[in-house]
Amino acid sequence: MKTKLFNRLTMKVSLFVVLSSSVATSCSAYTNNASKRDNTTTAKDSVMRKALGDSIYTVLTEAKTVSASLKLKTKDNKNDSIVNVKVSKNDKYVLDFILSAPSNYVSNDTVYGKYVPNFSLSFNAAKGQSCVANFDFGLGKWNICDAKGKEIVRYDLPTTDVLRLANRLFPECKYFSELLNMTRK
Repeated sequence: MKTKLFNRLTMKVSLFVVLSSSVATSCSAYTNNASKRDNTTTAKDSVMRKALGDSIYTVLTEAKTVSASLKLKTKDNKNDSIVNVKVSKNDKYVLDFILSAPSNYVSNDTVYGKYVPNFSLSFNAAKGQSCVANFDFGLGKWNICDAKGKEIVRYDLPTTDVLRLANRLFPECKYFSELLNMTRK
């Protein structure tokens, strides 16, 4: 009688140990996958952080609000108009993905032309910190300026990703759609 009771108790303890170890194994497998994803994100972010510096990187990645501005030129070049749009939460995720691409921080080749940005993104973080990213799609350049308008860094635009985002934010702007059509040919 005591042996049957001892065998049942041993079987239950063994079953408990097996189930516990299988649960622990599955949980640790999930953690390893998550850390692989985090390493990829960290590698991308480290390129961005090194290129921009900690303070600007923090403002870009932790911005509470992001607004997009489009500068429209008139035919007489006397009356420029600026259209502002608040960037939605979903578009902010897309923007973070685009800006974290390491290819955005590779080169700043010399071009001969006047840098005239026509699309801007204003990032406003906590404690009054802000910066502006300006894009000139004609020259294929972009820069980041501090709150006072002083240029901090300037790089080449390696892809049309920002242009696509600008076209999404301002679908009525023919300039962006024409530029996208030209790049497809």
